[in-house]
Amino acid sequence: MRENITNVLIIEDNPGDVIIIREMLKDAVGIHFNLLNVGNLSDGLKILVKEDIDILLLDLNLPDSHGIDTFIKMNQNAPNMPIIILTGLTDEELAINAVAEGAQDYLVKGQIESQLLAKSIKYAIERKNIERKLRESEEKYRLIVEKAQSGVFLMNSNNKLTYVNQSIAKMLGYTVSEMLKKDISNFTDRRGEELINYYLNKTEKLTGQTYELKLLNKQGVFSHVLVSTNPLFKADGTYLGAISILIDISSRKSVERSLVNALKDKDENLFLIMGSMIEAMKPLIQNEYKEEEYFDKFA
Repeated sequence: MRENITNVLIIEDNPGDVIIIREMLKDAVGIHFNLLNVGNLSDGLKILVKEDIDILLLDLNLPDSHGIDTFIKMNQNAPNMPIIILTGLTDEELAINAVAEGAQDYLVKGQIESQLLAKSIKYAIERKNIERKLRESEEKYRLIVEKAQSGVFLMNSNNKLTYVNQSIAKMLGYTVSEMLKKDISNFTDRRGEELINYYLNKTEKLTGQTYELKLLNKQGVFSHVLVSTNPLFKADGTYLGAISILIDISSRKSVERSLVNALKDKDENLFLIMGSMIEAMKPLIQNEYKEEEYFDKFA
């Protein structure tokens, strides 16, 4: 859309309706419209390729296409184009179905006036832009989650997995589809299930809970993970489920076990050294004490 000029393509085979629309757009205040017209769907599709069109006014019943199929074909060929359906009183239900399929709005011929038409065009373009930005934003976040090194999973209110990303599926040796709809308890032990239920306390709106958990992989081996969980609630407080992010800390746990074992070995060696030292000191000390004192102190 050029500044202050909106290019409108009307696909309508009734010249009288086209003249009425053209005159209405001339009377619109604050917006300048450039109107193009073709009388059938195939010509409309060609125009969309050649011209920079901002919005489409579409009659559903054309010489080469009829009914909801007209909208579906156009929407498939121009998914980012805002479309307003033009319909007669007898076809209003058909227009409503087109809106349900993705059209931005519908207008009933004979009930349109200049400012209504101008506002409908303006709002349709804005809604389509918002839809596009939302799709782009959703796609961006979906890619971030899919590509994340951390595992991400969603559970519903019954602890069934409704989403898992590739990272967690790969970590546990499953495919994504093998994990979906399964209860989370299928991937942990009794203690893990107790921990999950504790941190997903449905009566308290806990946020950002972080805890260690053991998850069972497909080969029956446990992996240690650090989990951060956020419960999800409706506005009325109804518990919906939870989103969790986890990282694999199995390597860290292995290092911790090695350190503990090393410290334990070190302590045992120290006790042995101390015992040897005492044995070596006994004869020296024995000479300094009477027998009773010796046994009181070292026996």
